[in-house]
Order: sequence, then structure tokens, then C-alpha cells
Amino acid sequence: MSARRFLLLGAVLATALPASAMAQRVSTLQGGRFLELCSRAPSVAICDAYLSGLADSVALTHVYDRNEGDKAAPTGFCIKSGVTSAEMRSHVVSWLHAHTDQLSRPVGELAFTALHESYPCGGGK
Repeated sequence: MSARRFLLLGAVLATALPASAMAQRVSTLQGGRFLELCSRAPSVAICDAYLSGLADSVALTHVYDRNEGDKAAPTGFCIKSGVTSAEMRSHVVSWLHAHTDQLSRPVGELAFTALHESYPCGGGK
């Protein structure tokens, strides 16, 4: 990522997040603001980076659980390696548009649910 893009990402995230922190380290960014970021060309890279990080964390948590001996640990969603960030973003944006009553909720919860429903493990969609 170029230095300019990295700085832009930091500036946008700094303005998007309220100053107060939550007791747990969970982003206070709301789903509605995230939907805006994911729907405008200048900020889709921010959206894609967030979704890629979320997908990585879920996949690596599953690997960690298995390495620690918990072979039955559930996985939140299963995204095949060939799926692009744009495809994930499309699913999340569609899900958010279909659930506008929830846009005041934290983005992590909503994005996780959207990916869980779009990319179930063990078959499905």
C-alpha cells in the first residue's frame, strides 16, 4: 500500500470513529457509516481492507483452535481462497441494504453476520 493511501486510510478511520473507547476492543464504527465507506469509490479500499482483516482473523482463529487441539471449534464463515475483496464487499453491502434497521449497530457484528450468511461452512451458498 502506498504511503499516501495508508495516510488516507488512517485519516478516514480517525474521522469515522468516535473519540470514546469501548470497554472491549471492538470498533465503534457503525454499520451505516461502513455502508457509506463501502459504497463510494474513494473509500472502497478501506472497506476491502476491513473485510479482509475480518476474514483473516476468522480463518486464523480457526487454525489456532485446531492447533490447540480443539478440532470441533466452529468457524464463523468459510471463504474460498479465490474470492476477491470486491465479491466480499458486494455481499456485505447487499446484506446491509437488506437490514437497514440494524445500521446503528457495530460494523464488526454486522459484517461478521453478513459474511456468515454469505459464506457458510460445509456447503450452502
